[in-house]
Amino acid sequence: MGYLPEFLIMGILLTLGWFFFTEVLPRWMASRTARPPEQHLTTLPGVAKQPVIPVDAEASIESNRITHDAFLSEASDLVLQARGAELFTADLLEQAADRTHDAIKLRPGSFAANMLAGEIGVKRAMIADDREAIGLLEDAAVRFATATETKKGVIDAYVGRGWSHLERARRLEDDRAATAYLDAAEVFLKGFRVSPQNLFILRGWGLAIDGLARLIGETTQPVRAAEDAYRLALAEHRGGDHELHAWYAEIRAADEPVQMPMPAVRDLY
Repeated sequence: MGYLPEFLIMGILLTLGWFFFTEVLPRWMASRTARPPEQHLTTLPGVAKQPVIPVDAEASIESNRITHDAFLSEASDLVLQARGAELFTADLLEQAADRTHDAIKLRPGSFAANMLAGEIGVKRAMIADDREAIGLLEDAAVRFATATETKKGVIDAYVGRGWSHLERARRLEDDRAATAYLDAAEVFLKGFRVSPQNLFILRGWGLAIDGLARLIGETTQPVRAAEDAYRLALAEHRGGDHELHAWYAEIRAADEPVQMPMPAVRDLY
């Protein structure tokens, strides 16, 4: 009977040992080696460890791009149709605008989508009444602004944005018109720094200052400051040897504001 406690102790130890090696140890080893699928890391020497994008996420990104491009292609086709459809131009351009907005929802920073949306907005404004046109031109300026942030070196985005403000100013009155003219002049100045040779920038800039001067007076501080910057730009453009000096003097001396059609933004598709 004296051996009974020793047998009991040995039995308990054996049971504990069996439980440890069959249950505890395997679970501990599994927790040390298992990783979620999205956390698989590179192990090559000198390579920074980066999470691997799941296959379904890559497929979603590709699907997003394809759908975005399809929306833009459809919008471009509608714009082309609108050029030859006198009675249905407004409806076709509205449909084109809807498609570009669908594309922007998928990729808000898309340069192509924002440029096309801005261009369509301007086209719609040219055939709309003043009240509707003001809103369309304001939205177009926002689209062109997004495009300039995406690709700062593309002058077409500055041309579109500046002329959108200029056309909007012509449809506004008083302080709102003055603000729009100043917005246009500021954008044209930025555009000139990107491309000093662009005539659409320089002519739009001159028209914006002329409109502002006729509205608030040519001797006011905002006009004088804007005109000083513009004359410096004219002196820099082609070394000052060009016809824009005479052109600007003519539009400032004219009895009525000189009207110029907004230049077409380069086709993207």
